[in-house]
Amino acid sequence: MQYDNKSQRTPIIGPLLLVLKSRRVLVAMVSLIVGFVVSVVPSLEPVQTELVVLVVTLALALIGGYSMEDAARAARSQPPLKPDDVQAAIEQAVTAAIVELRERTDQAE
Repeated sequence: MQYDNKSQRTPIIGPLLLVLKSRRVLVAMVSLIVGFVVSVVPSLEPVQTELVVLVVTLALALIGGYSMEDAARAARSQPPLKPDDVQAAIEQAVTAAIVELRERTDQAE
């Protein structure tokens, strides 16, 4: 059965299969399994903490890299902004930051 067609998906299996297609989820699951194996194997006890830290660090780096790659792909798919639009966006962001800073300062006093 093909799960790419939304009409053929079941309410439980379909979303699970879509989640399992995610590279981030696969990396997290593999790092969880490796971390569990490292903590269960008695011969790895002397370096258990270091290995778990290494696995988690590598997993987080991979997930962050995948997120940056996806963000860059999404940014490339949008048409580029005109210089006037960029200036307006910068002005809007700066104005919003100043207003929020003023509100936080007023609340702190």
